[in-house]
Amino acid sequence: MICKGHISETRPGQSMRPNVLSGLRSCLLGLFSFPAMLITGLLVSPFLASLDRRQGDAVLQDPDIWWHLRNAEVLLSTHRFIREDIYSFTTHGQPWIDHEWLAEIPYYIGFRLLGERGVFLVMLAAVELVIAGILLLCYRRTGDPKAAVLATLIAVFFASISFGPRTLLFGWLCFIAEMLLLEAFRKGRDHIWWLAPLFAFWINLHGSWMIGLAFFLLFVASGLMQGSWGSIEAVRWTPLQLRKLFVVGAASLAMLFANPYGWRLVTYPFDMIFRQRQMVFLTEEWHSINFQGFYGTLLFIVLALMLVLTLVRRRRWPLHDLLFALLATYAALTHVRFLFLTGIVVCPILSEELAGALFAPYDRERDKPLLNAALMAVFCVFAVRHIPTSATLRAAAVQCFPSAALSELNRCCKQGHLFNLFEWGGYLIWNAHDTPVFLDSRADIFEYHGILADYVKATTMNDSLAIFDRYRIDSVLEPPTSAIVYLLKHTPGWRVQYEDATAALLVRTMP
Repeated sequence: MICKGHISETRPGQSMRPNVLSGLRSCLLGLFSFPAMLITGLLVSPFLASLDRRQGDAVLQDPDIWWHLRNAEVLLSTHRFIREDIYSFTTHGQPWIDHEWLAEIPYYIGFRLLGERGVFLVMLAAVELVIAGILLLCYRRTGDPKAAVLATLIAVFFASISFGPRTLLFGWLCFIAEMLLLEAFRKGRDHIWWLAPLFAFWINLHGSWMIGLAFFLLFVASGLMQGSWGSIEAVRWTPLQLRKLFVVGAASLAMLFANPYGWRLVTYPFDMIFRQRQMVFLTEEWHSINFQGFYGTLLFIVLALMLVLTLVRRRRWPLHDLLFALLATYAALTHVRFLFLTGIVVCPILSEELAGALFAPYDRERDKPLLNAALMAVFCVFAVRHIPTSATLRAAAVQCFPSAALSELNRCCKQGHLFNLFEWGGYLIWNAHDTPVFLDSRADIFEYHGILADYVKATTMNDSLAIFDRYRIDSVLEPPTSAIVYLLKHTPGWRVQYEDATAALLVRTMP
């Protein structure tokens, strides 16, 4: 029997109060746990890994960000996609496609809202999402927060090679999403259908979609065989899985054409590989890795650590992991910009080795929430204090771009034929609309028409004056220490119009 008197003496909310307090305490302990503290420190790590070099000036030293901002401004103001060159006098009107148009818009919106600081914050958000994605890849493999955080921290230092306001960051975000989908599919969680809309989005952001397609093909190929070879094992796809992968692959290829430029945007990565060789040769991030430097040493340490731990633990490698690691490592050895790819692909594999070899399992009973909370507060204060202001970023940009020369340039060189430094072209496109440039860091269209080759000749004292005559150059904007400036200072018919520590502007005085 139920005692009615006992029920009447108990207040409705009284029995719930201890449960609420217990839940709140558990929530706070989780919020200020040791893994939470590690993750907070990890999210601050980009400031230590060159994201905020010299108070954030690295943000606006990227020569590409300026013409990206201008492209987005033209698109959003005219509501038309750019299909020809509108910025230079050397290739004006020639066909050109803005192959990263969608990734430019967030940076432009950030600039319109908060100026240079807005560009920094958009970049920072993209970097933090990349870090969170790599951490998720590592944790899903290991379930060990300590190993996952350490492996992700190593990936952050690899990725720092490309930290900056770059459209490439959005491409790597798509690649991380693809890796999560493939890993889930291999483990029986079928979300693989999301790949098709992902590729439709990806192709409008960045040309790195081709890397994603290559990894997808390797993933499919790894399941076409069954067997075990030493420490390598392969599991064959079931007929249903294979059918799904082929359908999703075909759908993803079809979705690549969901873009404003059609087949031209789909073939652009191949165009870069086969037609833009001079640009690849001249750009430092496309060079092979230097094992005498920081990144080469770090890559060697990671590969050696993986080899040793694999031999000690005798862990079996799935075939797709091996293929992924080999492709990512080869790409990084060939071109340093793909160290970012190595961080995304290799570090989650490394986390599996670290989890079993270096770290004991996390013990919640030994946690110190007050100490964790204090450290998290320090990390947050450090991050907030190191977010530069727009004024700081502008002042830093002055050290690298001809900001002080703009007024004189606009006064005496409007609509003229200006020969400019390659890295300054985008800055002039954004800040001096009335002055067409000789070339800029888009590079592709200038290589197609021989402009880039002539620029290299002129700046290396190979028929410089003849090239100036051919293009009817009437003004030159270069660093004051450049060979071109020295030549023109000692050439009759040229005079110095403006000069400071960053830039020298010389104008032709005789036709």
